[in-house]
Amino acid sequence: MKRKYVVFDWDGTLADTYPVISAAYDYTFDKMGLLRIPYDEVKRITSTLQNKDTLGYIFKERKNEAASYFYEYIEKCHTERLTPMQSAEKLLESCRKAGLKCYLLTNKKTKFIKEELQKLGFAKYFDKVVAAGEYTEDKPHPIACHAVFDNCLPKAGEIAVIGDGEADVKTAATYDKAICILYDPKHKYHGAEPDFKIDNLLEAINILESEK
Repeated sequence: MKRKYVVFDWDGTLADTYPVISAAYDYTFDKMGLLRIPYDEVKRITSTLQNKDTLGYIFKERKNEAASYFYEYIEKCHTERLTPMQSAEKLLESCRKAGLKCYLLTNKKTKFIKEELQKLGFAKYFDKVVAAGEYTEDKPHPIACHAVFDNCLPKAGEIAVIGDGEADVKTAATYDKAICILYDPKHKYHGAEPDFKIDNLLEAINILESEK
């Protein structure tokens, strides 16, 4: 197998977290007396920008106020409705059995990703987790992406990135000759084109195995 390392996204890729994220935004808009934005727009924003930029992008000068409401909701609810994406654990198990080293690169804050990994029992699959706020820049900035490998990047062509948004395509671009496998079961993705699009996470194993 040509690829030896897999960098995974979390929200919308391995964990079904967008319903809670969307609800947190709804709660924030309501608290601030503002009109809500559609679910698909929430996903587009959160899967494109760095974590530190999303609230400022949406709420402008009221971002600090928005942050207090948003994280109030997340704190209370983010694990209650948390479920894995279909076949997520099968994919992780398959990667482990194939001898691939797996990493998690997410724009979710450290506290929340730790709690969610514990809830789903997925922490055991990852050699390293890089979360939002741990470095001066978040995914997809090269500082965060390269921190996954402690700034000692593997050889060209050894990395695959599996995610569901444009930030994941951009993440792959920070690695020499990496491929991006985009999970897009509803065919709603619009952004920089990945190397592959899949409807089922298990398709990623077939792609990795075919890359000899």
